[in-house]
Amino acid sequence: MTAEIHHIAIQDDWEMSRGFGEYVVSTRGTHFEESGFIHATTADRVNDVVASRYADLDLPLLDITLNVEALEAAGIAVDWVDGAPRIVGELPMSAEVVVSERVIPR
Repeated sequence: MTAEIHHIAIQDDWEMSRGFGEYVVSTRGTHFEESGFIHATTADRVNDVVASRYADLDLPLLDITLNVEALEAAGIAVDWVDGAPRIVGELPMSAEVVVSERVIPR
């Protein structure tokens, strides 16, 4: 298992979640409650995810790097399905969990 995973977020969704301290968007157009997990990926697949899920979207995107150990310490499981990580819980927006936020150049 890798120490860090990535989530691609629409910048407005991510920023609006700050006030709540948790992020609950599974992926573009899907809420955590609908899917039961938050989509994530590995560093080497970030560009593939952006190209396949967000290429037609003209909104700023963020690459959110997450610490797997900190997620698990917060009681949030990370399951691996077909080589892709799934965050099985609402994502805490704490400094321990969120390693970095990077605007994805488009």
